[in-house]
Amino acid sequence: MPHSELSGSKVRIPGLDTLYVIDRRGYRRRIPFPLTFVNLFKDSAFHGMLVSSAVAGITEGPALDDDALLLRGTASEHVYLLDGGRKRLIGGRRVMEKYGFNEAAVVAVPQAIVDAVPTGEGWE
Repeated sequence: MPHSELSGSKVRIPGLDTLYVIDRRGYRRRIPFPLTFVNLFKDSAFHGMLVSSAVAGITEGPALDDDALLLRGTASEHVYLLDGGRKRLIGGRRVMEKYGFNEAAVVAVPQAIVDAVPTGEGWE
């Protein structure tokens, strides 16, 4: 069952190495480790991880891509999560903090590239 009250949390099942982030709908999404974790999240996100056998009861959603990253166009301040071939708007500083996204990891690319990527559901 999804647990939206945990959205933004990084979680792990005891005894397993797989890391997950809980998305806005409450689904746990596997984070390919270590590169994707490093590309997206602050180091402190790893230290605040919830480790519980109850994590296994959270419905699993699609995994984040191995090459998921944060990006923004050079003509905009909007930050997106690039995942699944879609750009997903991160709804501001509050959302960046909630998920522990690493602002220093945001890749600035020409605006035309961002504009050409299909839009997916945002992260709130």
